[in-house]
Amino acid sequence: MNAMLLQRQAMDKHGMVVTMDVKGKILSANEKCSELSGFAEHEIVGKYITAFDITNISNSDISAIFSALALGNIWQGEVHSLRKTGEPWFVFATVVPVVKKAPLVDHLIVIATDISQQKRLEKSLSEGRAFYRSITDSIGEGVYAVNAEGKTQFLNPAASRLLGWTLEELQDRRFHDTVHYQKGDGTLLKREQCPVNLTIRDGKSYTSYEDFFTDKRGRLFPISIVAVPLLNNEGKPDGHVGVFNDISSQKAIEHKLQKAYDEAQSANKAKTDFLATMSHEIRTPMNAIIGLTHLALETQDNDQRQQYLEKVQKSSNALLELMNSILDFSKVEANKIDILDEPFTLTKTIDKLAQVFQVKAQQKQLQLLFDIRCSTKIRCSGDSEKIYQVLLNLLSNAIKFTETGHVLLKIDKRGNELGFSVSDTGMGISDTGKTKLFNAFEQADASISRKFGGTGLGLAICKRLVELMGGELTIESKVNEGTNFAFSLPICIEDTEPSDSLLPVSIPSEVLCIQTHKSVEQGCQILCQTLQRFNIHCLIADPNENLLPKQADFSIVFLPVDESSWKSFLRHVQFGEYHELNCNVLISPFSKEEVQKRIGTSLSKNIRIIELPFTEGELISALSPLHASTNKKTSEGLESKKWRTKRLLNKRVLVVDDDLISVEISQQILKDLGVNVVTAMTGELALALCKSNTFDAILLDCHLPGITGYDIAETLTHKEGCYTPIIALSADETNEASEKALSAGMCHHLVKPATADEIVHTIDIHIHAGYMEITPPSETDAFIASLLSFYDTYSQRSVMSNLLNIFHEPTHTSQLLTELLADAQRIGATTLERCLHRFMEAKQRPDTINAKHISDISFELDATLRLIAHTIDKSEVGNECNEASDVDNTSLRSSLEKVKNALEAYDAKALELITALAARHFGLGIHIR
Repeated sequence: MNAMLLQRQAMDKHGMVVTMDVKGKILSANEKCSELSGFAEHEIVGKYITAFDITNISNSDISAIFSALALGNIWQGEVHSLRKTGEPWFVFATVVPVVKKAPLVDHLIVIATDISQQKRLEKSLSEGRAFYRSITDSIGEGVYAVNAEGKTQFLNPAASRLLGWTLEELQDRRFHDTVHYQKGDGTLLKREQCPVNLTIRDGKSYTSYEDFFTDKRGRLFPISIVAVPLLNNEGKPDGHVGVFNDISSQKAIEHKLQKAYDEAQSANKAKTDFLATMSHEIRTPMNAIIGLTHLALETQDNDQRQQYLEKVQKSSNALLELMNSILDFSKVEANKIDILDEPFTLTKTIDKLAQVFQVKAQQKQLQLLFDIRCSTKIRCSGDSEKIYQVLLNLLSNAIKFTETGHVLLKIDKRGNELGFSVSDTGMGISDTGKTKLFNAFEQADASISRKFGGTGLGLAICKRLVELMGGELTIESKVNEGTNFAFSLPICIEDTEPSDSLLPVSIPSEVLCIQTHKSVEQGCQILCQTLQRFNIHCLIADPNENLLPKQADFSIVFLPVDESSWKSFLRHVQFGEYHELNCNVLISPFSKEEVQKRIGTSLSKNIRIIELPFTEGELISALSPLHASTNKKTSEGLESKKWRTKRLLNKRVLVVDDDLISVEISQQILKDLGVNVVTAMTGELALALCKSNTFDAILLDCHLPGITGYDIAETLTHKEGCYTPIIALSADETNEASEKALSAGMCHHLVKPATADEIVHTIDIHIHAGYMEITPPSETDAFIASLLSFYDTYSQRSVMSNLLNIFHEPTHTSQLLTELLADAQRIGATTLERCLHRFMEAKQRPDTINAKHISDISFELDATLRLIAHTIDKSEVGNECNEASDVDNTSLRSSLEKVKNALEAYDAKALELITALAARHFGLGIHIR
């Protein structure tokens, strides 16, 4: 008992002791309780615990605590309360249930230790920290602190914002290894080499404007930094505090200023060099043009004048080539060339190159060969036009500098790269010439420019374009043996090639290639390699070595330039020696007309003739008799000159341009199609003509002096309500220029120099903008029948609905587009065909397909349908003109009645009715003032 008393006395001296019943009623309290609470014992005993005005525990929580205590559980925790005087006091309490008769709790004993002084110190310290933190938080620069191990101890909000890290995330990381581990060029900065750490280690402060931090996202940014060492009790560095700021904007301004200075210096030097060189290069053809023009005007001899003008044309072409090269080169030198990254396949590029150089090679009787050792449908991503431009220049040079033999374009696949090479059997280049070959305005030999012409800029441009696309243009050459230019580009999207084996059933599985001369051996090898890619077995046989088989199901004859080989081949044919070989295809360096002239009637009329260079599409087409017979030749198709002329005959077009040469060119292009052309060289005259005349279309230059083309279009469309289609011509190829033209009321924007096909097609589709009912002619040829079939198939509303479903039903729509492409080729709708080819190429990368692709196809399909309707109508007009008795008298009488009524009512619409009457019933273009 004495021991318990002593224990109670000790507890009373150092702690507060209170006894309570299980409901919280105070049974007893020691003096320490009265001392802490300010209440006398008699003011406490008999009251409930809530009399202490507890501030940190809610009444509901107090109830929960007493429920747990009643079950015999001990509770510990801080209790915050208010003294009688209102001052706060704090204790750490332990509440112990006392059980006399299990399991009931008899009463509770509370033993509490005063922690008020500790709480006051904590509050003071917290307020001090808050004060200093408010200072660092208000600083706009980032502030951090690290210990001796380099681990982060402190980050202010600005530092967290600049770095993207919180203090909690960086506490277990070394600041340098997380934030300061890279140099400005991205290379690794080791901790031992860090200038901040090295300076702090010596107990010195560090200041710099050349360091870089890396934020949480990996962004490397320049900083200004001041770091000060933190010293321990011994005065030695024990970490450091750093203040830093992001100076990206400042560095960008400095970079711009330096770049502007460098560009100014470079531009000044380039201007001097350019003027010095161009002074000579431009004057040479200009002097020739001026002198020859003078002679042409003076002479009375027409033959002599013709010779002078032909030389003027050559000099003009040379000057145009020079100016185009200068513009391209200036863009390259100024780094103004944009390299696109768009999906494409090789098919279009190869076909365009074949079309461009076929005739040039034939004129020089050269074998032009395309050795394509990969699928032309392989998915690529890059700038197809720049690749085409490089190959165009290399092939042009190869043909220009080769007199006999061959020129070879080779393309192969190496992983994700495509390798391109152009080789020839020409004059070759010396080692000295190769050193300056890629220099601007230089050629391998000064005599070359005099003999062959050229600016010396082409290869310099090619070299730079290849470099911009990620490759390198190389050259190998030997004098009198030939030259080879090569480069590789990383443009393949996939490592695997698409299958080329899916062919029509009409394609033969085996082909015999007859090599008629040693000079075509390489061409025969290329032919075999191409066919083998399509799983077509090819056997090469040389009749000169008596290696021909007795019979073959399908044969291709490869003929050279050599005359004796032609005579030998035709002799074998005449003697019937090739009868069992079924010679179905002839390949030669000559044009089809020349080949047809040479073979005469010796071979079947159905034999297919392929002009070098053969492409895989042309080859497969020739191997398939079904495919070859379905495609309508462009010369006879919907967009051929023949049908353009029928549709545009006697139409009236106003050409407005302040450049006389441009006017003459446009005038001649349209006159060749039977169009009646009226010209104007000023905006004022154009407006006056439009007020007193009716035109079917207006071809309008946008940048006229005085009243511009935009002003004319706005006046006609917005103020006078003119519905005549206005086609804009402008040298500005930006989207803004196109949008400005459309906003002014023009219906189309053509970029100068526009080709004849572009001008004619645009006028054709906009003159024939309205639909008309089709009445099938009583007699139709195969072509008109194909037009009617196309119209019936694709004029249905469901076709457009299916096109719009491409994003939801790609498989079904893809089949529709494939059929549409084949049908467009069949009727010669070349513009629609090109549009579909562009879509097919874009489809190789589905994420690039958007609504504009579908819009373009819909527009071109709609234009094609309208041209078909007017073409069929014109075919009937032609018949009506030939036989007057076929004129629909009822329709004619109805039209005349409408004209009569309009004239009697003084209705200006009578003019349109008369014009339509003349065109509809008599095929005439009548103009009435």
